[in-house]
Formats: sequence, C-alpha cells, structure tokens
Amino acid sequence: MNVRWLTLLLVVVGVGCAHAPRTAQSQTPKYEHVFQKPLSEAMDTARELLASKGYTFEETQDPNQLLTTWEVPDRPSTGTDAYSRYLVTGIAVGPRQSVVRIFRMSFHAVDNVAENGSSPWWRMVKEINYMTADPRFRRTQLARGGADLPEMRMATKGQRDLELEKALTLRLESNPSIEVVSGNIQQDPLPTPVRDEAFYLARWKDVDPKTHRCGDTVRGLSELFHPGLTLLIGEQLGSREAPAVVGNVVCQTAEAGHAVVLGLSIPRTEQERLERYLASPGAPVDQDALLEGRFWQRPYQDGRSSRAIFDLIDRVRAMRAAGLRVTLVAYDTDVASGSERDAALAKVWADRRAAHPDEVHVVLAGNTHTRTVAGTPWDQNFKPMASHLNQGRLVVLEMSYAQGTRWGCDLNRAGKLQCGYIGASPSERVAAEAGQTPFVRPFETPTPEGYHGLLYVGALTPSLPAVSKDLTPPPPSGIRPAPPMVEHPPIF
Repeated sequence: MNVRWLTLLLVVVGVGCAHAPRTAQSQTPKYEHVFQKPLSEAMDTARELLASKGYTFEETQDPNQLLTTWEVPDRPSTGTDAYSRYLVTGIAVGPRQSVVRIFRMSFHAVDNVAENGSSPWWRMVKEINYMTADPRFRRTQLARGGADLPEMRMATKGQRDLELEKALTLRLESNPSIEVVSGNIQQDPLPTPVRDEAFYLARWKDVDPKTHRCGDTVRGLSELFHPGLTLLIGEQLGSREAPAVVGNVVCQTAEAGHAVVLGLSIPRTEQERLERYLASPGAPVDQDALLEGRFWQRPYQDGRSSRAIFDLIDRVRAMRAAGLRVTLVAYDTDVASGSERDAALAKVWADRRAAHPDEVHVVLAGNTHTRTVAGTPWDQNFKPMASHLNQGRLVVLEMSYAQGTRWGCDLNRAGKLQCGYIGASPSERVAAEAGQTPFVRPFETPTPEGYHGLLYVGALTPSLPAVSKDLTPPPPSGIRPAPPMVEHPPIF
C-alpha cells in the first residue's frame, strides 16, 4: 500500500512540474511601483485597459479587486485545455497613492481519454480526489458563465503580468502635461508673504559673479552649435531635472561664444518684472518682488511656475552678471488656448528670428507644443507651435528620463482639475537608465511627431510651486521589497 501511494505521488508531482513550471525570478518586480493616484482612479484605469483588450468581468465582493471571466479555448478539447483569466488587486497607500498588481491566473485541465472512465490514469486521479468532474463538463460550465469548480481553485496558478502592469503605468503616468491658462480670472489681492531664510535662493551671496558653473557637461550638445539655431526642448512639466539641464545647455552654449536667448513658458505680461529681476542683485527682496507676479500666484500651479524654473531664472541672472550673452524671453500668453495660443507662441520666435538671425534660441516648452507635425491623438486639428517655425535651423529634442515623480495638474475621473504629485513613467522611446550625466542623442530620422533627438535629464523628482514653503522631500516612488510570486492569490 505504501509503495502504491508513493508511486501515485511521484506521478502527480511529475505532471504538476510539466504543467506549472517555476516562475523565473525576473518575473517578480524588485520594487512595487506606487502610483500618485487615488486607488479608485487607478483601478478604473486598469478596468479600462483590460476592457480595451476584450476582457469581461465577474462581480467581486471586494471593490479593490477586479476579476475577468475565464478564457475558454474556442477549439474542441485535445486532451489538455489551458484556461486563464486576470486578477487585479489594489492597495491604498495614501489618499493619492496606490499600488496595483495584475496576476494572470492559469488552469490546465487534463481530459479523460477513456469513454468509460476505466483507464488506469482516470482511476488514479479519482483515487487521490484531484478532479471531481470531466474537463469537458468543466468547459461547458465555464462557457455558460465562468463558474468556479473546487478543483479549479485548488489547481489554479497565478503570476504577475509585468507587461500589463507596464501598460497600466504608461496609461496613468505618460499623459501630456496640462497647462492652466487663466488670464481672464479675477484674483483677490495677496497678503505680504512671511518667509524663512531657508526659502530664498542663495546664489546672490556669491562675491565673484564668475563663480557660476555650467553644471555637468551635456554630451553631444556641441555638435548642434550653429548661429541661427532654434533648439526646442519638449519636457514633462514640474521636474527639478529638466530646468537644471536646460540651464546647463544655455550656459555651455553661451560659453562657446554664442548669443543665447532662453525662452520660458511664462506669459509675456511678466517680461518687465523678469527684466527688473535680471538687473537686480537677486537678494531676498528681489526674489519677493519677482514672485509677486500673477503667474506665480495662480490658484492652479501646473509646473511652469515651479521652484526649478525660479532657480533657472536666477541662474540666467548670474550668467549675465558673469558677462555671458544670455537673454530671457517670456513667450507665452494667458488669454488664448489651443491652436490659437500656439500660433501666438510661434509668432514670438518668428519675429525674434527675423530681427536677430544669428541668435541661438533655446526654448523650453511642454512636449505637445514642440511637435513639428500637426494633429495629436486627442485633437487632429491641433497645430503646435513648432509646426509654424521654418526659419533658421530648427532642432527639436524630446526629453529622455528615468522613471520618477513630478509636480503637475491633471483631470481626475470626474473631470475635476487637481494639482499635486504625478508619477512620471517614460515610454520605451524616451526611457533611459538613471545615474548618467546629461546627453543629446540624435535620431537617424525624425519621429512621426517630428522630434529630431533626445535630451537625457535623469530620473525625475518633483519641483513644487516656487511660492510653496514646503521644502520637504517628495513622496517615495516605490515600496521594497515586492512580494514573491503568488501561487494561490485570494479571488474573493
């Protein structure tokens, strides 16, 4: 008797290994990615993602779980049928932070080859109570409504589907930056701010203005140097890294002997205030005067008025004090939108190029405006700023970065505008490893959007609004470690 049961056990173990190979370590993420989204919003997006791929859903008692119906093979049974479905589990880390895991559940059903059920294999399976129903009956049950049978719950295997999780991340964290245009909104008078010493930029304390630094050398940039160059840099708004690297670009270009114009997406109504600041020592009283501008005090801060942009302006002040030929132009408008707005932005640069043909223009903009091809997936009639520019030598660089977090505005599921921390996950084309120094990498041919290359800036971290007193570190982008592969995750 003992020998008989030992033989049965060895056979079953062998079958199990054949149908459920051990998952490779690479299929388990080292870190859990934390979305800067409420859990309900992340789960709704996960449902949309699976629905777009044709999956239907079963009801669950837990609102933080999604369960698709079993995929039933559409062919006649051939002895072994493979069934699968998805289980999505969500965890609320905070009010606007969540973790979502997607498991692919699989079940292999072994058919009975003997009509009368008298084969040795079928008797063995019945004897150890592994199955209680013929797989052909199971196929019928699943086709009628996806009902679970007890033996299916026992034999179901689950593993993380990292490709689907990546697709979900891109849906949640690769959307274009939203820019809030509110020039016609009446604002109440603002009280005089009371700020600690730690709030203020300290560059004004440098005794020798020539102590300015260009930061890390941007590799590959010097190949672009050319009189009359218009260099458009499309960014994801609200990071510390993009303005810092653009400052390096401006500094290196000016040190190479060119007259450089830096364009920032700030309304032109702020130009006079900017000029006063650039001509000042940059002391705290000067910083307060700059930040009194309407643009810096908007109720919705979308990343264009971040502390990193404030610091970039101060760097330009220091470059000018050191004798470099750098001009700052606020080229945006706060009274137009859509294609009308972008046409007005392009006119600023077309007029400037006509008046100063040899200047090098370095223009920082949201990456929607730097497309040289008309039309976007959400508006086929939209004509971006870059599509209007055809004077001089035009080079458009798309920002390359490593996964991180930024500050910005987006719409929640109810269509309400919210500003705060936003996850930043790059698409495959612009993704790069963290820890490298900045570089320019040209494309062999322009992309469908008209980009000519990449400007790598590093892993993104958020830059809060310049007037914010909150100087605390950003929230974590991950939780370590991730759990091991789940063999039997809870279904209900």
